[in-house]
Amino acid sequence: MGRPARSFRARKTAELLQDGLQLVGILSAVGAVLAVAYLLWGVFSGMVGSWATLPPAERMRVEQNVDTAGRVLLITTASAAVSFTLLYIQETTIGYVFLLLAAVLALGAPLGIIHLAPQTGQQSTLLPKVVVAFQQAGLLCLVPGIIFAVLDVWTRVTSGYFREMFNRANLQYGANVLRESQPTNRFLGKCWQLPFCRPSIRKSCPIYHARRACWREGVGCMCEERVILQALEGKGAPSSDPRQNVRFIPYNRNLSEEEKRERCRNCIIYNYRQQQKYQVIAPIVIVAAVAVVVNYAQQAQQLLFQVLRVVDNFVAQFAFLPSSGEVQYMKIESLARSSEFVAWMMIGIIAVMFVSYILRIVEYFIFQLKV
Repeated sequence: MGRPARSFRARKTAELLQDGLQLVGILSAVGAVLAVAYLLWGVFSGMVGSWATLPPAERMRVEQNVDTAGRVLLITTASAAVSFTLLYIQETTIGYVFLLLAAVLALGAPLGIIHLAPQTGQQSTLLPKVVVAFQQAGLLCLVPGIIFAVLDVWTRVTSGYFREMFNRANLQYGANVLRESQPTNRFLGKCWQLPFCRPSIRKSCPIYHARRACWREGVGCMCEERVILQALEGKGAPSSDPRQNVRFIPYNRNLSEEEKRERCRNCIIYNYRQQQKYQVIAPIVIVAAVAVVVNYAQQAQQLLFQVLRVVDNFVAQFAFLPSSGEVQYMKIESLARSSEFVAWMMIGIIAVMFVSYILRIVEYFIFQLKV
């Protein structure tokens, strides 16, 4: 009697916790949006840019308001990031949403402010404070973004991602076949060395006694009933020499090679072997991609600066006034060059996304094309 009660209390506690996190996340997101709106209003209304021309009391008030809005943005962004991280901790792809927010807050918003905000020549402004507030909020989003992106890559390397792709309901052959309790499981082995080979069939299976693989022959116990019938009749093991047993494999002459390959793509045995193939290829791809990034890191940094300069020049075409004074040093290229950490952080994000998309290409070939 006690166990259901504990289970009920645990379930209700989890639901309350989830509801609480969702509420905190929504309220924090609303607070962050309001803080962003207030800062942008101050910028584009000209108040932040003309700050130096205000009376001392007004300057202090405006500066305090900007500082308060920056702190609110920082706190609400941190709160929202923590809440949504805990809520969607199993959805590793949310990391790319965090990375996008980090890019918008830390790079996009400052870039727009610098080039599009009304500017006042050489007079000091509060623009640097506003830019720093956005950059700090962006860095907060960057932390869960990188963590989730790395976890997403790790999940794709391990069997976790394969469990999502390996949906038996979509398999036409062997969908209801269970793994054997004591399988002959050899990594990247032939069909009869994998955990779905049934001992009752294997003892007289022509594929097994010929020491071949069903996907190489285009015929197997999951897709060709003649293999099962032949095995059940005790046929298929007339010789101890595997080469002599090849002639007993019941090839289907009525199907084309492409039709046979399509049967393999829908077979549980072949899909299980695709998982093992992916577990071999994915780490190699990751190591190779990381090696490429490390080997060409300096070239990548210089290329990054050139790209940022092009972006600066492009956006500058839409500026109301040319950038000058302290704003000149807040351009995106200058920001990247001013800090090794910022530059390498950008390269690190690009590297993680590069590895992720390379893995997606590998997944496409192995799990979609099933080569």
